[in-house]
Amino acid sequence: MIDWTGEHGLQIGRTVVRDQHLLRGTWLLVLLTAITSMTTHLLSGNARAIPFFISESDYPGPERILFTGGFTIAGLLFCALSMRLAHTFETAVGQKQSQLSKWFGLVTGVSLICVAWFNMHDQIIIHSIFAMVTFIGGYGWSCSTHLAISNTLSPGHVRRKAWMIVGAVSFAVMNLSLAKAVRTHVIDAGLRDSAEIMNLSQNSITFAAPAEYVLFLSLVMMLASFEHDIALSKQQE
Repeated sequence: MIDWTGEHGLQIGRTVVRDQHLLRGTWLLVLLTAITSMTTHLLSGNARAIPFFISESDYPGPERILFTGGFTIAGLLFCALSMRLAHTFETAVGQKQSQLSKWFGLVTGVSLICVAWFNMHDQIIIHSIFAMVTFIGGYGWSCSTHLAISNTLSPGHVRRKAWMIVGAVSFAVMNLSLAKAVRTHVIDAGLRDSAEIMNLSQNSITFAAPAEYVLFLSLVMMLASFEHDIALSKQQE
């Protein structure tokens, strides 16, 4: 039996998973999954070109095991985290924002799992849709959770504001870099072969992929910044 409202953390039967541990486990797993799968993909010689999108490391072989397994578990953890923190950070002032953040978090977690299972090489359109939902949902979760605790000032509060700006800019750069290539090759030409689309779009990916890395990092850092707020909430109890 799972108790989302436990005093000290998420209670699963007789086991209590503290909020700090759940949060840290989630953002570390997201970060390490991306790093290890991308590094394995690069060192294996399977990389199509450099730079490449994070999801291109979901390639048959060890990198796919790391990518699919890591992001599947991370998606489940993110769902649990969003349910738990909606309770932890719920106040009279931020009750609506806490509920909004819970739904943003659930959508993000489920989308991340779908990103892990609908790979970019075989289902590029479906994968891209879920990837966009994950990025937007993660950003929405961070912003709504941030607003729910806007009456408290912690080191994480200040850092999130900076990472929110970085995330918004990098998201815009990534999409603007890809806009012409998507219109030319997918919308106008009607291409559906993933490898062909990515090869023809590599000039755009040269700018879009680094922007994706920055966007990904900004989301991870926003997630990690809530450790400060959890620590502050525990001190006030």
